[in-house]
Amino acid sequence: MERIKGACKYEYMKKYSKKAVITIIIVNIMLVVTAICWIKLNKFNYSDHLDEVIIKIDDSSVTLREFGYYIYEVEDFVQKQALIYDPDNPKHWWNTHFSAGMDSQFVCDYAKKVAINTCISDEIYYQEAVSSGITLSSDEEIQAADTAKEAFNSMTPEQITATGINEVIVLDMTRRHALAAKYAETLIENEDMTAYSDDPQKLVNWDGAFYLEKVLPRHVTWTNEEVLDQITFGLITVNQS
Repeated sequence: MERIKGACKYEYMKKYSKKAVITIIIVNIMLVVTAICWIKLNKFNYSDHLDEVIIKIDDSSVTLREFGYYIYEVEDFVQKQALIYDPDNPKHWWNTHFSAGMDSQFVCDYAKKVAINTCISDEIYYQEAVSSGITLSSDEEIQAADTAKEAFNSMTPEQITATGINEVIVLDMTRRHALAAKYAETLIENEDMTAYSDDPQKLVNWDGAFYLEKVLPRHVTWTNEEVLDQITFGLITVNQS
C-alpha cells in the first residue's frame, strides 16, 4: 500500500514538475517575444524623422533634414581627424573619451554638441542680420552658391540619401551660414568687447563668452531631445558600413 502511495506521489510530482517546466518555458518565450516586439516598435529609424522639427529658435524651426547640412559638415571634419588617428578603424577616434572634469565627453557626443550649437548660433545671427537689414553682396551670393555646389558635389549618393538633403537645402543653409558669419563680423567691429580677454573671433563663436552672455539670452531656443538623443554622430554620413 505504501509503495502504491509512493508511486502515486512520484507520478504526481513528475506531472507537476513537467507542467512547471512547460509553464516556465512558455513564460520565457512570451517574454522574449514581447522584448523583440518592443525593440522593433521602439527602434529609431533616422529616415522616419527627416521632416520632424528638432531645433527651434524664436519663431524659426529646423528639421532633421535641414540639420543634415550640419551633420555632414561636422562629420566630414571629424572623420578627417579620425583617419589620421587610426586609418584602419576611424570609429576608434569617434569613440575616444576625453576626461576634462565637467567637460568630459566622447568625441561623438562633442561633435553632436558642436553641430547643434553651430546651427543655433547661425540661425540667431541670421535672424539678427535680417532684422538689421544686412544682406549678402552679389559677390558673396556667388561665393555662397559656389561653396554650396562644391559641398553638395562632394557628397556621395549614400550620404545624400542618409541625410535626406538636396542641393536646394544645401544652398539655403550655406547662404544662412554666410549671412550669419557676416553679421558676427559686424558685432566684432561695432560692439565693445574690451571686457573680454579672448580673441574677438572666438568671443562671437557658439561657445564664446560674448555670444553666450550677450547674444544668446536675447532668443528663445528649444531642442527636440527625444530625437537628438537617438542620433549618434560618426555613423550617419561616415562609417556607414
